[in-house]
Amino acid sequence: MFTRFGRRFRAWQQDRAAIRKLAMLDDRLLADMGVARSEIDCFVRDRIGN
Repeated sequence: MFTRFGRRFRAWQQDRAAIRKLAMLDDRLLADMGVARSEIDCFVRDRIGN
């Protein structure tokens, strides 16, 4: 039970870290990746598969 929680918590932490890093990029770089600033959350979750 705790192992599953630990994995989910770690995945959540990694998602948050990826979102923070993407949020630091400028709009032009995000556009090059095909992502709008308002779509960063969905992009990370869909890309990583969570």
